[in-house]
Amino acid sequence: MGASSTVTALRRRRGVFQLSRFAALVTRREFAAAAQALIAARALGVTRAAAEESALMLMLYAGYPAALEGLRVLNGAWPGRARRSREGGPADWVKRGEALCSRVYGPSFEKLVPAVHALHPDLARWMIEHGYGRVLSRPGMSARDRELVTVAALSALGWERQLVSHLLGARRVGATLDEVQGALAAGLARTDAASERIALSAWRRLTEAEAAGAAPLGARARAGAPARAPGTPPVRRSARQLARPRARAGPRSRPAEQSGRNPRPPSRICKQAHPKDFARFPPRA
Repeated sequence: MGASSTVTALRRRRGVFQLSRFAALVTRREFAAAAQALIAARALGVTRAAAEESALMLMLYAGYPAALEGLRVLNGAWPGRARRSREGGPADWVKRGEALCSRVYGPSFEKLVPAVHALHPDLARWMIEHGYGRVLSRPGMSARDRELVTVAALSALGWERQLVSHLLGARRVGATLDEVQGALAAGLARTDAASERIALSAWRRLTEAEAAGAAPLGARARAGAPARAPGTPPVRRSARQLARPRARAGPRSRPAEQSGRNPRPPSRICKQAHPKDFARFPPRA
């Protein structure tokens, strides 16, 4: 990867991190900080359409009030006019929804729909048609970036079952471990201890799935990519500490895209996940 492409990739990652912060802060009703996250995202080249989509998505995770307030923050911090999109109809939404949901859930998709149907058949229909088909398949934002924003929102809200699913989903649609860690850190900033424990538990389950080959990128790495360096004993830090930026010095502090190293997941034998690479986030603008 050339120097210019490395800088572009790093700016993109930082921009998505700020969008993830925006989404998480809106769910916690910290609107002034959310506006600052949007300003930072704009400076990093994020489009207004992507910011609009980040706010609209909150309807699925935190309800209409969060989406409404998120859009109000957006209009105040980044004036502009949203345009009506061409959504198609219910048949289009179902087709798009099934395609995206199967990408996010992978081999679990065939179990997911019957499981939700057992809870309530209408909810299963809404999940595919409305959630994945009408909202998450909209243009303006990639599936990878949507999953990262979703991870941040769910970690801020403390929904562990859904957080684990979307940690895995982010990996399935192409997010790196660094990007997933950043999204988790965005959701953990200034959150409570219960949400921290949930996020760490979800992270542990993701890394165990990667080590066992359940996540497709882990299998791809074994098939041809360089092997990941053996894990080292975890650093005992709280999730709040892990989410804070830390002074960095020397070549070991370089981002994974520059150093060529894969981020190391926590040790599988540890009872609790301690993703030390969270310390790399929030990335500096």
